[in-house]
Amino acid sequence: MSVYKDTTQGTWYTVFRYVDWTGKKKQKMKRGFKTKKEALKFEKEFLHTTAADMDMQMDSFINIYFEDKKNELKANSVRNKRLMINKHIIPYFGTKKMNEITPADIIQWQNLIQEKNLSKTYERMIQNQINALFNHAQKIYNLKDNPCKKVKRIGKSDADKLEFWTKDEYDRFIAGIEQGSEDYLMFEILFWTGIREGELLSLCLSDFDMERNLLHINKTYSRINKKDLIDTPETSCQGLFNQIHKKATKKVPEALSCS
Repeated sequence: MSVYKDTTQGTWYTVFRYVDWTGKKKQKMKRGFKTKKEALKFEKEFLHTTAADMDMQMDSFINIYFEDKKNELKANSVRNKRLMINKHIIPYFGTKKMNEITPADIIQWQNLIQEKNLSKTYERMIQNQINALFNHAQKIYNLKDNPCKKVKRIGKSDADKLEFWTKDEYDRFIAGIEQGSEDYLMFEILFWTGIREGELLSLCLSDFDMERNLLHINKTYSRINKKDLIDTPETSCQGLFNQIHKKATKKVPEALSCS
């Protein structure tokens, strides 16, 4: 292992050679590790990636998976997936080797998940995450089999019952909000367009097309690791704005405009 201490920065870095997928010899250097152990782990996982070695633990492969997907997944999606994986997958499979996990292991894990009394839709989301890991390992790194494919999936993709306000319920609610206020405008937009909270929080004055009664939804706001992030929404859409109360649309509060 080629790991060294950067005395000027007080951090560690690694320099090593490897052979890429084309057979070409290359050198890799990575700085900024807080400890020698972190630098060694990075080198080991990187070499596992290039060698497509499935004789690695799942927790190591998960890091490779997210590295491969870094230009495909949005920051908010990465955060949500990692939270789900860290809570429901790593505690059971983290130290198990990818090529040694069997369908029987998946069944035992599913039983534990079902004992948590989670919603059926959330169970299916967790199932989809572990299936995605094995699919990626099989497709990209030559894992022989995806053990999830031999087992019935848990949960269901659609919720049994969706909770939402009827028009009468919303009318009773909005009657208690001062017309023309920021709260009034925000609830009107949320109810009549169906956009997400993050999409609402990212709105700028330029997104409101008053002449054509359109609201352009082309970004979303999230806060990750104490940082404000603006990204594209999960679904590209354009919200109709013609049903929002006229008094609320005459003037957009400064709090919703971009500086």
